[in-house]
Amino acid sequence: MNYKVSWTTIACSDFSQIVQYIKETWGKTSAEDFIKQVDSVINILSIYPQLGKIIHQQKQIRALVISKQISLIYRIKSGTIIILNLFDNRQEPDKLKVNESIGKYEI
Repeated sequence: MNYKVSWTTIACSDFSQIVQYIKETWGKTSAEDFIKQVDSVINILSIYPQLGKIIHQQKQIRALVISKQISLIYRIKSGTIIILNLFDNRQEPDKLKVNESIGKYEI
């Protein structure tokens, strides 16, 4: 069974910013390669949703490394993979926190 994939507004913004940064820094081809890499990872994730490592047990939030620099943060809910954000792995892991009161992801 393939799971549906849904992106939060934050995840869409993160993705756009990363693609723009790659395009400005390394060129259009590198940005297109990154987009293809993310698309490939999401296709695999839709088949194997438990692939990512659980980083928040209570909320079942998972992280999957998609490149040396970027991890995809997501959760599974009712047959849908919800992409919460893309996290820069070069940051301190403590910057990645779950807001318990509203159940949203924040940095």
